[in-house]
Amino acid sequence: MTRLRSLGADAVPVVADGTRWVPGVDLGQVAKLLEVDYEATPALSPDVLIDRLRHALATSKRLTAQFPAANLGDRLPNRDRTNLALANHIVEIAAGYVKVAAGAEFDHGVSAAIPEPEVGPEALAARSDAVVSALLGGSPVFPGDEVATFFGSSTLHAVLERCTWHVVQHVRQQAMLLEGLGVAPDGPLATEDFDGLPLPSGVWDG
Repeated sequence: MTRLRSLGADAVPVVADGTRWVPGVDLGQVAKLLEVDYEATPALSPDVLIDRLRHALATSKRLTAQFPAANLGDRLPNRDRTNLALANHIVEIAAGYVKVAAGAEFDHGVSAAIPEPEVGPEALAARSDAVVSALLGGSPVFPGDEVATFFGSSTLHAVLERCTWHVVQHVRQQAMLLEGLGVAPDGPLATEDFDGLPLPSGVWDG
């Protein structure tokens, strides 16, 4: 990290070639640095992404309600985060997109999606409903709409894709966590919910 900071990087992930660096979250910049042909435009339209995000939030709300109260404080595998914190994080990712669509910068704080304060299941369900309502009532997203991000200028379409796959990945994890507790997930995400999203193959990516 010290070496990366000497190049000017202030956060990871970073891709560097020794003298130059680009933020690893922007695959278009990574491809340019590595001189690789890559189409950075999201595969799914904004309307489809909004529908996926709303569906994932509804699924998370349902799965969160299935966690036994005694297990909400359980830590996730190899992560300093609880089941309840993960549920809060999921809603905050989508809330962050709503902020960006309304004109906010996609900065480190919005990207981290750490709720302050963290709320319990009942209040979280109400917040999730409010975010879904905001997504329903939002302005149309046009592929060329530019927004400011912590990794440079991007498009609102790309930020929407990033927030959508981020939520979907965590909702996949919620289903697996429930199974680990011996609870059958109620209507988990299906294979078609993952199609077209740049998701890792594994439910846990590290």
